[in-house]
Amino acid sequence: MSDTFRLEIYEADSVFFVGDVESLTVPVPDGEYGVMAHHENIVIALVPGIAHYIVPGEKLHYASVSNGMMRVENNHVLVLVETAEHPHEIDEDRALANAEAARENMQNKESKRQYRIAEVSLQREMARLKLKRHLRDMGS
Repeated sequence: MSDTFRLEIYEADSVFFVGDVESLTVPVPDGEYGVMAHHENIVIALVPGIAHYIVPGEKLHYASVSNGMMRVENNHVLVLVETAEHPHEIDEDRALANAEAARENMQNKESKRQYRIAEVSLQREMARLKLKRHLRDMGS
């Protein structure tokens, strides 16, 4: 019995990752959710945050992900998110500026919908910043 499973991560407009992995952890509304080989079938909502996965024989890989969903079925995991970014793709200064703009938009809300859009944007930027800072603190 294999200790790996197939992982596919798709952004709205591109393929982010496809390959075999040993484990996956994704952000969910009440924390984190982990998957290993032969996990039970499930569909679950994802929230902006940090995902990480282990490719056999390699170090831990990190990604900042936005809202989306994950389906686990028959040792195959499909992750669909609006955006996914490798740490080296994240511009910390831009993320800080975007987070501040989202905070201002939340304060100046004109509708519940606009407030929610700003809130999700802020969550995404905070996840991006958290990932960059985490890896910097680790010396990566």
